[in-house]
Amino acid sequence: MKIYPKTYKKNELLIFLKKINANEKIIKNLSNLPENIKYKGNNYYLYINVNWYNVDKTYYGFEFNYYSDELMEYLFNYKIFNDIELSITYIECLLIKHKIISSDENCEEF
Repeated sequence: MKIYPKTYKKNELLIFLKKINANEKIIKNLSNLPENIKYKGNNYYLYINVNWYNVDKTYYGFEFNYYSDELMEYLFNYKIFNDIELSITYIECLLIKHKIISSDENCEEF
């Protein structure tokens, strides 16, 4: 199995998604994620890792998280989804649950 990881900045991934004509909802939800946050006095930036797996069939794994260079740690537990929309929704719900952002979205599933 070959794995091809690539880390993206938010803007880079938005450009790529627009280039491949991704669903507008995905682009909008990604656009709404903050690039940088402050949580409990520490600064975190949006970390996006996309793994392209080339096995019997090609598929992707998406990891969205927030990382602190100062603490050298991620804010949330490691979670990878094979669906970008689900991955974005998951990180958005974590931000809502930790009261970092506010939203009317329902995050009961997470």
